[in-house]
Amino acid sequence: MGFRDIHAFNLAMLAKQAWRLIHETHSLFYCVYKARYFPSCSFMDAELGANPSIVWQSLLQAREVIREGSIWQVGNGQTIGINTHRWLPRPPTFNDGADTSLKVADLIDANTN
Repeated sequence: MGFRDIHAFNLAMLAKQAWRLIHETHSLFYCVYKARYFPSCSFMDAELGANPSIVWQSLLQAREVIREGSIWQVGNGQTIGINTHRWLPRPPTFNDGADTSLKVADLIDANTN
């Protein structure tokens, strides 16, 4: 086929499978990997763990490709915590006594958006 960069092509194909782990949560592929590698969190928050397969290691490398190419879509902000999610380019700093359990929706003016 004449691929110029086989490593980049391989990462692209792995990123496609990683994308399936993010969006197709009812597939057998997702259920098997969720049970084995990330039973208590999402794929995007999963860690390498003990005794990982080469496929799992490769999927985590592909996840980084997805992270680099993704952006946050805040929408109405009802589900994004201001301190618990990485929705800003750098972590926010808070004054003493600030409520860090707020959602992004609490920062949005309903009249002017």
